[in-house]
Amino acid sequence: MHVHLVNPSDYSFGTAVITPRWLFVLAAATPHAVGDPILVDESLEQLEPKTIMPGDIVGISVHTGNALRGYEVGRIARERGAWVVYGGIHATLYPEEAFERGNAHAVVKGDGDLAWGKVVNDILSGQLQRVYEGGRVEGTQFLAARWDLMPPDKYMWASVQTLRGCPKHCSFCSVWRTDGQRPRQRRHQSVIDEIAGLRRIGFRFIALADDNFYPVTLTDLRLARQQNNLAKLEELTAIRTERFQLMEGLAKLPSDMVFYTQITMEAAEDGEFLDAMRKANIKGALVGVESVTPEGLKTVFKDFNCSGDALAKQLLTFEDHGVHVRIHRQPSMPRLRWR
Repeated sequence: MHVHLVNPSDYSFGTAVITPRWLFVLAAATPHAVGDPILVDESLEQLEPKTIMPGDIVGISVHTGNALRGYEVGRIARERGAWVVYGGIHATLYPEEAFERGNAHAVVKGDGDLAWGKVVNDILSGQLQRVYEGGRVEGTQFLAARWDLMPPDKYMWASVQTLRGCPKHCSFCSVWRTDGQRPRQRRHQSVIDEIAGLRRIGFRFIALADDNFYPVTLTDLRLARQQNNLAKLEELTAIRTERFQLMEGLAKLPSDMVFYTQITMEAAEDGEFLDAMRKANIKGALVGVESVTPEGLKTVFKDFNCSGDALAKQLLTFEDHGVHVRIHRQPSMPRLRWR
């Protein structure tokens, strides 16, 4: 019996820009008793159905953009007698769809770091449940990816996650619904160790695949002080301190490394944070500009952003501190992402 983990895609190019991190994290979560999983990233090459045998376990992670192909893979796997399990953001939001259209035996909602191992063990013991609540695991429980299983020379960028969750609640975004509004942060040394391992196998370009790399704003700290909410202030300060420790660690890595991440526009208020990003070789960031008018921002619950001349000033602030930004205008739909 083998475990297969499949990243579905309608198109295969033989190479890809960024590693599908979830594939290698769930590889780390796979119990040793079943051996190393077989990893299939269909953006590289299509699944070969003949590799799936009766009794095998097939895990498929779907986001909205690849859900239909994911369901096709699930139907193929089940026809070949395999156990079919779905996870990912789309399956978390619409679990019944995976049963109706993907012939699922089970669905994992939420994080898979802990739940995936339980699924595999339950199949082995004949106690598989229909739905597993993976929940939102703490940062100390995030698994480092099994990069040793990655095919060499297939990806341009590696991806490392330092936190999950975002305190905002933008109407178009799925993150706060699936990953919550409380930032769950990995210990900085765990992140540095994983990145150092990637550097040893030749990666210079790393995407810090976080929901929001700037989870605590100066405004958050000011409001906690004004409200005399000491517990909240302590929590926020600890998160911010850990962010700076992470960036200090990144700054000590080889200077030819390049990092990229995504943050909210609010980071423009925090010159100290932007300077730390620059020193850490975080060369650029994806920021969201959903509307250029106050009325438009209010309609998507993002009125913490600026508009007009103030927006232009914020964008220039990033440049002044050496962080290049890519403007991203978000469509009104759940974010297409996976872990």
